[in-house]
Amino acid sequence: MDHQSLALAVRWLHVAAMATAFGGAILVTWLSWRGPADRIADIAIRYEQLFWGAAGVLVMTGVGNLGALGPAVPAPGTAWGSTFITKLLIVAILVAISLPRSLAVIELASRAGPVRPALRAIYGVTTGTLAAIVALAVTLAHG
Repeated sequence: MDHQSLALAVRWLHVAAMATAFGGAILVTWLSWRGPADRIADIAIRYEQLFWGAAGVLVMTGVGNLGALGPAVPAPGTAWGSTFITKLLIVAILVAISLPRSLAVIELASRAGPVRPALRAIYGVTTGTLAAIVALAVTLAHG
């Protein structure tokens, strides 16, 4: 596999992993409003498993993308560079809030009572954070 094909494959994996994380968060958020009340916690646990797999792929492929771009990456003082730094900070925030989210979902799943309101809040924040990352990524790709 040549360098260009490998770089394309890494970018494709990066986009697929973000689609998994973001699309899954949207789905769990929607299901917390409309889905089966008796299954929502189980679905949220399954999402958490997918999220952490996707997060690992995103980190690995993100580093790979940076390696492929190498010296062509603009400095942090440029508009592109400051947008990129902002994206990385939001990614760090997402990772920081995701471990407590995963633990909260496990706790909620063990409860007998209603969990919908808590899951709405938890996944609303996750979906919003992922949406901000996607918006910044689109800006970086096209701006």
